[in-house]
Amino acid sequence: MIDNFKTDLVLRVAAMPREEILKAMGYQRPTSANLERLQSVLDDPDFGLNNSGFDFKYTSEGFLRALCEVTGMDMALADQRICRTKKHLEEEREAFKPYIWVDTGFERSSQPIFALAICEYQRYMDFPKGFWRLSIDRQLGGVQCRVREHICETGGELGIWGHIKQYWFYYKKNAAYLLARNGEVIGKYEGPVPNQGIATGELSVISLAAREAQR
Repeated sequence: MIDNFKTDLVLRVAAMPREEILKAMGYQRPTSANLERLQSVLDDPDFGLNNSGFDFKYTSEGFLRALCEVTGMDMALADQRICRTKKHLEEEREAFKPYIWVDTGFERSSQPIFALAICEYQRYMDFPKGFWRLSIDRQLGGVQCRVREHICETGGELGIWGHIKQYWFYYKKNAAYLLARNGEVIGKYEGPVPNQGIATGELSVISLAAREAQR
């Protein structure tokens, strides 16, 4: 699908010297950083609106608006696109991001906490941006493929964590589907990630911080 707004903006920028564009936007002596910011806005599907950067002249939104105005874009259409993009980004920030937890039935014995913390990422699999927007049926289809691929890649063994028993696909904060090693859905679960069999709460804190950082 052709993005007419983005195409129009890129073509208008290409028709003018970039330093002249930046000067018209108020940068008296455009720097390499200003030029890089202009290029990054053109390259970014979200026009840099997901970036909270401020260069002591413009916020991300202010920069885009000024760029549209200087290049002669229809500002009513520009405002609509900016509002729509900001709404999309806000939804993305607020949405629960589905993930897979790999269950090995691990119970800690003599493994050092630092080693478990380093390897903790191995027990979680995330999905591309926007995956949560798919219907649950399409999500499950993608999850089943991912599980089968993971089993092939790992041979069913997850290093320090041991032999993979099953997979938990969390599509909501406290709701998951259970999948067998072949990707078959074998059950449904409501509640937080089950006890991971570690005697100390230290790694649990690390796990929670890691998960929250990805939200």
